Amino acid sequence: METVISMCEKFLQELEIFPRCFAAELQHFQESFVEKLLEVLPRLMACKPMELVKILQTTLRHSTIVLLKLTDQVHKASATIIEPTGESDNPLRFTSGLVVALDVDATLEHVQDPQSIIKVQVTYPDGQAHIIHPKPADFRNPGPGRHRLITQVYLSHTAWTEPCQVEVRLLLAYSSNKGRASSLGTLARSPWSDSTEALLQAPNVIEGTINLSKQVKVYLMPKPTRR
Repeated sequence: METVISMCEKFLQELEIFPRCFAAELQHFQESFVEKLLEVLPRLMACKPMELVKILQTTLRHSTIVLLKLTDQVHKASATIIEPTGESDNPLRFTSGLVVALDVDATLEHVQDPQSIIKVQVTYPDGQAHIIHPKPADFRNPGPGRHRLITQVYLSHTAWTEPCQVEVRLLLAYSSNKGRASSLGTLARSPWSDSTEALLQAPNVIEGTINLSKQVKVYLMPKPTRR
């Protein structure tokens, strides 16, 4: 039962702060499920979990689907790794236990502020993944909506004794922070909870990364350490 209550509290929390975070977009939700939810919000705050579910089901059945039109200003972000190509038969040689530099050259399309959100991921044969944040000076801006990344990634692994491949790709970092911390303090108390302490402690930032480019495989050949 506690899990159900927790889910309901989180849902009401998100629903109440929705108009504050997306005030400019509310005009696009007329006659939609979102608009009807906001209308019944006072009822939802005053009812118990099972009744809340019934209200949501009824509201959804009587709502229409809103077709959103994308503007010309919306573009898909993408990246292409030029170097390494992943097609070379010549392995990158290095001494086991030491560091080897891998040159990375990539083009970025429609990525805003790449210096702070672009990362390079290297996945080793044993499944370990290392994420490298390029320096701001590694980025060029050849034209509107385009960037060029020219950097070096340093590879090392003490356990390598045989030739193997590593995978290189670009990642796009994201954060869902919408300034919700200030909104949590004014959230109304639900009738089935004695306090809003759990809501006030809820994380207000979700961070992560998504794949922005295809992976490129690089063939490496370690040499035994000289003694």
